[in-house]
Amino acid sequence: MSTPLDVGRLRLLREVDLRGSIAAAAREVGLTPSAVSQQLSILEREAGTALLDRSPRGVLLTGAGQALVVRARSILELLEEARADLDRLTGELSGHVRIGTVASAAAALVSEAAIRLAAEHAALELTVTVAEPARSIDQLLNGDLDIAVVDFYDGVPVAVPDYLMATDLCTEPLVVVSAVGALPGLGEVKLAALSGANWVMPPLDAACGQAVRFACRAEGFEPRVRWETDDMLLLVRAVAAGHGIAVLPRLAVADKVAEVDIRPLAEPSMSRRLLALTRSSSQERPIIRAALEQLVKATG
Repeated sequence: MSTPLDVGRLRLLREVDLRGSIAAAAREVGLTPSAVSQQLSILEREAGTALLDRSPRGVLLTGAGQALVVRARSILELLEEARADLDRLTGELSGHVRIGTVASAAAALVSEAAIRLAAEHAALELTVTVAEPARSIDQLLNGDLDIAVVDFYDGVPVAVPDYLMATDLCTEPLVVVSAVGALPGLGEVKLAALSGANWVMPPLDAACGQAVRFACRAEGFEPRVRWETDDMLLLVRAVAAGHGIAVLPRLAVADKVAEVDIRPLAEPSMSRRLLALTRSSSQERPIIRAALEQLVKATG
């Protein structure tokens, strides 16, 4: 008679596949590497075949290990759905919700949602990590996050798997930010009119930095970037000090830390969408629903 496969050990095998090593998997689950290695050896005896190819340079999954990981993912998703069903039936509103978010949404939306959640659901624990969308989506798919607050910019596509569920939070325009009195006239500013300006901009690996660079190139010029930072407080201070102009989503403009002029952007107008992504298997858990509802409320 075959030995049943242990779900906990299947989870460890999946973690090794995700993290790339036994040591990294051990850190993730809070065990020692030797304990994880021992549990995987037991899983190999249960499976009746080698699942890992161990070498001095690390471990790789064998063909059998890769096939088993595919099944392990399905089993763990079913267990997550079962947990969601039970929580929904019991109305359970306690537990840990892990949110990954872009920085501007963390300051403008997630902080307010966290305050409301703490006031209304004392048994709910919230952890927030600031990360770019690609990293948050990876962590959501890996089970390291429960909600990913991501932004999508015009002209910068982001791949979102079909089995992730999206909740729209808001769509907002990008605006031109400059030192007080630095730009002539009043009202809307055309992007092409900024071709000769110095720029303060998020880096190229940030979605906003990509979107604005692409838009400038579409208008026939390469922005002359003098300051590059993903720290929005520093960015606004640099603009206020006269180091350059910026084009940012309105929620990302930390104008409380420094006085700046904010003008509408025209020709082309640009916008970004803020979405909250969840796994379909956990979407209906009451604690996830409660967090999503507060994120929506925080957008006003």
